[in-house]
Amino acid sequence: MKKMNNKGFSLVELIIVIAIMAILIGVLAPQYLKYVEKSRTSADKDQLDSIYNACTIAASDPDIADAPIGGSSVNWSTSWGGEVMSTLGVTNMNSLKWKSKSAGQGNGAPSVTVDAQGNFTITRGSLSVPEN
Repeated sequence: MKKMNNKGFSLVELIIVIAIMAILIGVLAPQYLKYVEKSRTSADKDQLDSIYNACTIAASDPDIADAPIGGSSVNWSTSWGGEVMSTLGVTNMNSLKWKSKSAGQGNGAPSVTVDAQGNFTITRGSLSVPEN
């Protein structure tokens, strides 16, 4: 009798495994993409939160008298603006033109506004800190 030496997989077995993997990838890929976008949005919120914290820290410093007050525009050339930039580790606000990681948030510098009570709001695209 002749002995068959079958060491390996048949073509049909390999095709079945590839088909199963393709089905799994088709089911899991949308979930993976959703989680990636969620993490990018979180990274953008962290950037905005850093600016918010720097603004509030500089505004609460008793040695700085020129912090923006309600309704006034933010002036980065004041000692308050210098303190914010120092806290953020930049030399000018053009350095804050980070590229947004999440979709639809733009690439420009974030907008800083002050309300009548002196509370800061930092926005870029649809993201805002603090969240209302």
